Amino acid sequence: MYFLDALDAADRAFHQEVLAFLERELDPALAAADDDQRTFVADHHRGNAWLKKLRPRRWHAGHWPASAGGAGLSPVQNYLLLYALGYAGAPAPPPMGLIYVGPTIVRFGTPAQHETYLPPLLDGTDEWCQGFSEPGAGSDLAGLSTFAERRGDRYVINGSKIWTTDAHHANRIFVLLRTARENTRAAMSFLLVDMNTPGVSVRPIRMLSGDHEFNQVFFDNVEVSTACRLGEEGQGWEIARYLLEIERGSFVFGGRLRRRLEKLIERIRAANRLSPRIAAALAQLDCDLLAYESMEFRMGALGAGGAMRAASANLIKIEWTELLQRIDDLALETGDASMLFGPPDSAPDGGLPMAPALASCFNNLAATIYGGSNEIQRDLVMRALRQVWG
Repeated sequence: MYFLDALDAADRAFHQEVLAFLERELDPALAAADDDQRTFVADHHRGNAWLKKLRPRRWHAGHWPASAGGAGLSPVQNYLLLYALGYAGAPAPPPMGLIYVGPTIVRFGTPAQHETYLPPLLDGTDEWCQGFSEPGAGSDLAGLSTFAERRGDRYVINGSKIWTTDAHHANRIFVLLRTARENTRAAMSFLLVDMNTPGVSVRPIRMLSGDHEFNQVFFDNVEVSTACRLGEEGQGWEIARYLLEIERGSFVFGGRLRRRLEKLIERIRAANRLSPRIAAALAQLDCDLLAYESMEFRMGALGAGGAMRAASANLIKIEWTELLQRIDDLALETGDASMLFGPPDSAPDGGLPMAPALASCFNNLAATIYGGSNEIQRDLVMRALRQVWG
């Protein structure tokens, strides 16, 4: 790996430990199934099966502090772990609980909330989904309208959230909403809601391929305790920004992108489609991916010193999503019909009969939109640069 020369002895030893674990525990059939993954996150059963392998070492929460039940890995070690998992083809379980809300609860939660929410998240009892986007407020979260009316020590929630990944599997949802009528960010709060609360309902959203990953979640006079609020009333925007920086910048996609590119090269060579133009396109992708991997590793190292800034997370999000789409575009250009379309009965619930590769490409078209569209990410980077430049 390109980064090995930058590691000290302890990190090299940890990297070897991870590789040995993968050699021993990762079934090649599981990795092959992940290569054929149609949706963003792994199949629910496969993802949970892989989490059980990671849980004894706490590697499913490597970036969590040991005091909160995580592995307490350094940022560099966490990078090495996630890069190796991705490059080996290990399933990518839904990130909403362990990667997003878990560290956010660690940061903003009370001791009682730590005790309530963290252990069942770590042991797999609780599964979370994310309630941010709304039908009228996607990338512009400041325009959200879901409202929680305060009634003594209770909130009554009304509204809906959309594009809610894996809500049909989750038993908890973290929700950004308004707790005051003013149309300001200071009117927003962050609630942790049990999905089994009366008035919560989930409606599936089927993709073009027929796959079911997304949902719309409705809140109809849903009553929750004020003890479900994370942070103070009106602190929701600050907490959401913290979580979004995790979503945009703390993932490690380099290993998964590298594996995807290498698999594409294998297919192109096997089909004898390596023309000079395709070879040049692959070489450019390889160079751009190497630059991305270098940036991603550098951000992990800087994180150890507290120098990770929001703009870095924005850049990470821009680069990995656009690299993913460029790899997909070349895969479609150089693929044959068997790679694109399956038999008529291959689509779930009446979707178009797409092969996994084509279904994945369609799904990945949304990568530059979810988590905040890349146009907004570029605007945020420019604002940060203006602050530096004065």
